[in-house]
Amino acid sequence: MGDWKSQSPPEYKEVVASDYASSQSSFPDSFLATSELQVEAIGYNINQALSGSKKLENISVYSVEPGAPIQEKYTSIRLKSNSNSCALVRSSDPRQNALSSTIYRWGPGRHPRMRILPHDARVSVEQAIDDDKLCGELVDVQSRSMVSRTQVFDTSLGKFEWRYGSREERQAYNADSLLILERKDRIVLADGTKTKSSARVAQLIRNDQFRTPGSVRYSGGNGGRLVMDLRTWKDEKHTDADNVEAFFVASCILMLKREADRFIEHNIAAVA
Repeated sequence: MGDWKSQSPPEYKEVVASDYASSQSSFPDSFLATSELQVEAIGYNINQALSGSKKLENISVYSVEPGAPIQEKYTSIRLKSNSNSCALVRSSDPRQNALSSTIYRWGPGRHPRMRILPHDARVSVEQAIDDDKLCGELVDVQSRSMVSRTQVFDTSLGKFEWRYGSREERQAYNADSLLILERKDRIVLADGTKTKSSARVAQLIRNDQFRTPGSVRYSGGNGGRLVMDLRTWKDEKHTDADNVEAFFVASCILMLKREADRFIEHNIAAVA
């Protein structure tokens, strides 16, 4: 299963509060960063895509909160080199109990599935990936349309969409690439305020500051800084904010793997 436990954390010169994390707002549906993680995925460049010399293996996710030491918080573990199917575990868990799994299926039009496991589940990585009868919430990941890169996740935690940011949105965060997670369903908060549909709850920023070391601007499936707004779930009685964070991480990694597959296919097609 790889040697992810022996990997050293990425070397960042300094962990500082981001500009977007320091701006406060009284509006419950405006984005405010409450948690930041670094997703370390090297992805593919063109030569690797054409030669198949680099694979998306285990992916480490680090906590990079200002004023706190950098620590590995999650690991996405892939068991087979010929399959993208993976399971997410907490790096501090010596038993490697899975929090969720993502199952990729062969064939055109067969979308991946996510299985969100109960918070107290005692499920191995192997079970989470291979056991079809396993208890847990099964989520069919759907594309918004045949040509759209937007992915839809209809879950008990809410209905979400990961999409790519527009040019204006990328410029606002000085990002070469910006992935945005929006919550599409509306909910009533404890104070009686309703959240707005399409409220932004997370985003992955990739630029010279946050891009995974060793990757380049035009890499496919490379990691960056995952910024999340978990305020909605802090006082939620039926959902734990930690479970929501784990779902955000797993679904973000799914987007990176989908991006990597498209990158490889497009480059192979270009030289065929």
